[in-house]
Amino acid sequence: MQNQNWRSLSKVVAVAAVAVLVASLTSMAAAQSDDLRALRASAPKEDTNVKGVKIFAGPPAGFDALKATDRELALYGLPPRPDQASKPKEFMLWQRAMGAAKHRAAAKFDVKSFSSTNFKPSKLSGASQTSTGSYNWSGVASTNKNKKWNSKTSFDEVVSIFNVPVAQPPFGACGAGITGPFYEVSWNGIGGFYSYDSLVQGGSLSAADCSGDTLYEAWVEWYPSYSIIGVFYVNPGDDIFVVSFGAPGTDDQVVFVEDITLGVYAEVDLPYVTGNGLVGASAEYIVERPCCDGDGFPLPLANTIYDFFNDDVAFDSVKAFYPGTQAASNYNISMVNDTDTQYIEGVYDGNTGEQGLQSLWFYTEGCALSGGCTPD
Repeated sequence: MQNQNWRSLSKVVAVAAVAVLVASLTSMAAAQSDDLRALRASAPKEDTNVKGVKIFAGPPAGFDALKATDRELALYGLPPRPDQASKPKEFMLWQRAMGAAKHRAAAKFDVKSFSSTNFKPSKLSGASQTSTGSYNWSGVASTNKNKKWNSKTSFDEVVSIFNVPVAQPPFGACGAGITGPFYEVSWNGIGGFYSYDSLVQGGSLSAADCSGDTLYEAWVEWYPSYSIIGVFYVNPGDDIFVVSFGAPGTDDQVVFVEDITLGVYAEVDLPYVTGNGLVGASAEYIVERPCCDGDGFPLPLANTIYDFFNDDVAFDSVKAFYPGTQAASNYNISMVNDTDTQYIEGVYDGNTGEQGLQSLWFYTEGCALSGGCTPD
């Protein structure tokens, strides 16, 4: 579990299987999505210690998610059931996640002093149009050309399963006097690739420093309305299942996170506070170093060596999108250091078969792996 000495570390800087909202690839899909969105808005919720933020109240005793209707699942803060006939794999994974979802998280959240923020482009990038560098992100973004919410083509759901990576300082960093702490957040989300689009997301946080203190949490965020909101503690190696739902503009946003290993989950309602509303112009699967240090750069990246995502998929009301699709609308993103001189986190994505289309393999490299980046 979480290292109890983390308090000293936090002072330095101040969910998993797949659940897919599948109806049909017709106008009825949009209608059902709107219906479920309305049900979520009216569902019983409990206030948390974060002003305005609520957690879905959860089901009554004896509730069986595997036998519930989509309407009941929406009311009790659980993701809808994929169609078993057309999506047998997704249905099987949804069964596993819902079968494990036994404990709704407490309504007391842990608000961080740092945020997962919009994509910050760098000048260091690959040779192709769809390969780009970033100061804070590594991963894949699927995009569209929307400049405002579109009920048919805006991304309104992203699903991922991934393993909570073990965080440690870069090899050699502590001996060189670079003490950290070092951070890594793995997440999926909607928006944020373009500056005009806000960012709705959920994932896991892994952090460590040179004294041996560590922190592992599941979290949600709607940037810039909130910083990272830790919703429950997790362990390195746990399997996390995340469904980020998108809603138009300044409507409340909803994110579901579950630690399948522990059986703990939360569906969180995030009301608008500030910034641009959600356009839904991108869907992402990202490893990030959150923001920001005193110089305005993202925080130092933790060395996780490898990190993997699986069964990743995004939806608008018409079709499914996969991170391994080699299309001009997909961007492969590599993270760079503060001085924009080397890559520090990369990603492999596949392009053949379901496994290749839906899987991502991240790797720490450069100074974040082998000695600590300066001036990070």
